[in-house]
Amino acid sequence: MELGQLVTLGHQEPGLPFLIIGGHAVAAHGYSRTTLDTDILIPADDHSYWKERLEQTGLQLVNKSSSFAQYSAQHGMSGMDLMLVKRETFQPMWEASESTVFGLAQARVPCLNHLLALKLHVLKQGHADRTMKDATDVEMLVRKRGLNLRSQEYEQLFLKYGTREIYETFCRVTRPEPGSSMVPGP
Repeated sequence: MELGQLVTLGHQEPGLPFLIIGGHAVAAHGYSRTTLDTDILIPADDHSYWKERLEQTGLQLVNKSSSFAQYSAQHGMSGMDLMLVKRETFQPMWEASESTVFGLAQARVPCLNHLLALKLHVLKQGHADRTMKDATDVEMLVRKRGLNLRSQEYEQLFLKYGTREIYETFCRVTRPEPGSSMVPGP
């Protein structure tokens, strides 16, 4: 499903709040990479509405758990993954989210710290098929945004959603090389 189609689905009446996550959100925060599907974060209790709208576009539910719903497309369209969270988890993310323009579509993405938290949470789970992509996303976001991971803010974020080992690894990997022009951010 194209991003513009997704945005249109979310804005139909009644409007359904959602956040673009995954590769599109990473790009909105400064690191562009190839992404083959669209990932969104929604309140879990809105899933039935999304399911109905997505099935009307030809997407079919192929995998569902308490936290994820994966939709597959036919005829060469890209698929869609929905991350399902409690409304009380979604609401603060929505309130801190940022409006972003994707071509002709306007949608919201998590703020940088919430996006990092989502990526760290996945890394903590240790899914082999996701580790490389999510680790690269975190590394490049830290580099592109010039984040100082040794600050108390980022240490707490990494320890809350990741692990000490993940935190220390990213501190080593993203440390500016001697003589580089990279200046750590706030």
